[in-house]
Amino acid sequence: MPNIGTLLKDEIRRLAKKEGRALLATVRKDNIRLKRDMADLKRRLAGVERDNRRLVDEADARLKQAAQASPEEVANARVGASQVRALRKRLKLTQAEFGTLIGVAGNTVLVLEKKQGRLNLRESTKAAIVAARKLGAREARRKVDLLAPTSVDAGARKKTR
Repeated sequence: MPNIGTLLKDEIRRLAKKEGRALLATVRKDNIRLKRDMADLKRRLAGVERDNRRLVDEADARLKQAAQASPEEVANARVGASQVRALRKRLKLTQAEFGTLIGVAGNTVLVLEKKQGRLNLRESTKAAIVAARKLGAREARRKVDLLAPTSVDAGARKKTR
């Protein structure tokens, strides 16, 4: 005659496994659904990032193209210290940022703003200033961030906005 304790243990074990499988079946189904959802979200995120990268590249190309001055404009332009200062203020840039925008050091901008009368500039600097006249404050900020992405100033300004 079999031991009743062993029979009870075997029956309890069989019933526990059966209940466990039933509970785990729903968990497995949920896990599979979540994995599918995660894969779908990853695909969608990759698509959004790809589109964002494309749009940023297009905007950068438009910004570079729009911020160029023709040789006639550069030749006919008169640039003075007060105009440089007013342009920098209109674009809401610091002297260092404005220097980055036109391709000179921040101290050079300080010197340019302090001089009296008409400025005697290199052609490249004069062309950059004439091109900067066509920019708005947002475009100028974006271009500065593109030209100097490691700038401490640019990072600090982004955090405070």
